[in-house]
Amino acid sequence: MSLRAWLTAGAILLAAPSAAQTPPVTPTPPDFPRGRISGLVFGDYYYNLAGDPDHGYTSTGSDTGKAYIDNSTAKLIGKDLNGFQIRRVYFQLDNDLSIKYSTRFRLEADSKSLTSDGKIGVALRNAYLQVKSVYPRADLFFGLIATPIWETPEDFWQYRAVEKPIADFRGLGSAQDLGAELKGFADPDHHFGYSAMVGNGLGQKPEDNRYKKFMVALPVRVGDLRFEPYVDYENVAGGLDRATYRGFAGYEFRRVAVATEVVDRVNHRPAGNQEPLGVSVFARGNASPTVAGFARVDLWRPDRRAANRVDSQLWIAGLDWQPFRDLHFMPNLEVTQFDAKGTAVAPPHHELQARVTVYYRFLRPQS
Repeated sequence: MSLRAWLTAGAILLAAPSAAQTPPVTPTPPDFPRGRISGLVFGDYYYNLAGDPDHGYTSTGSDTGKAYIDNSTAKLIGKDLNGFQIRRVYFQLDNDLSIKYSTRFRLEADSKSLTSDGKIGVALRNAYLQVKSVYPRADLFFGLIATPIWETPEDFWQYRAVEKPIADFRGLGSAQDLGAELKGFADPDHHFGYSAMVGNGLGQKPEDNRYKKFMVALPVRVGDLRFEPYVDYENVAGGLDRATYRGFAGYEFRRVAVATEVVDRVNHRPAGNQEPLGVSVFARGNASPTVAGFARVDLWRPDRRAANRVDSQLWIAGLDWQPFRDLHFMPNLEVTQFDAKGTAVAPPHHELQARVTVYYRFLRPQS
């Protein structure tokens, strides 16, 4: 062989990748089961600037005044009451059994649910099985699962650590229920969704009757616009069935989001129906990557069919400072004003609470 041929053959060998440079890759199956631990905590320091100025005390010296603004008008928050509270803790375990089956287990500690000796209690919040893709773009859930009643408004509001959405705040449903739900999208681009659920209607409590609650939500998302109609119906013995109707619409700009929510409940009663009605309008915006603000007003009629009633307005405003991801410091104000109609008598004082709310999330990556 000539020198030229030897040089050509050597160049070809040098240009060809060696077996050591490109080792063969053996495909392996997905690593199942695999789990993830996550959770959140929020609480605050509060000071009641306005409320009931008359204080009562138990035999042990505890103030009988109410600490937080809620749905009740029978008892106001106690003026000058103040303190530190952990209002909610979640501890959650998600476990993927396979590419098709997964489970969720969540525990909740709530400052309103106490043990027999007055300490913060722990309750079961979620325990369900999820079957993915029972048919294209649809998942099936079974167990103690989240209901669709305020899932979309709460997600858009983003400040559950400050206050509940209006339907939750006014006690018009439960965030969880024991039952089954089919959730999915009608189109491949996920613009038109649906949630259809049947549950006991008793939240986290076990069933105690033969009736069920039916819930349907139809979320729509087109660009920056979100819209959702919702309806539920529950039959109750003695002609006390009830239906809830809710409409939500929200629009997200570059740095600002605005939304409105209307909720109407019809409680059928032999002596005459009751119809609580609420309207909520809220906005949030980002001044910078670490500083944001939010505001909200709720208008509430406990029974719009009654001439004699006490309506109320709930006002919320605050700032959100996020020095690190998933850590928030949120100074905020919450106000309730009362408006008597007909011969009804409004509470003698309005309510005003100042708070510094702290909220953080934690996550352990998948194992």
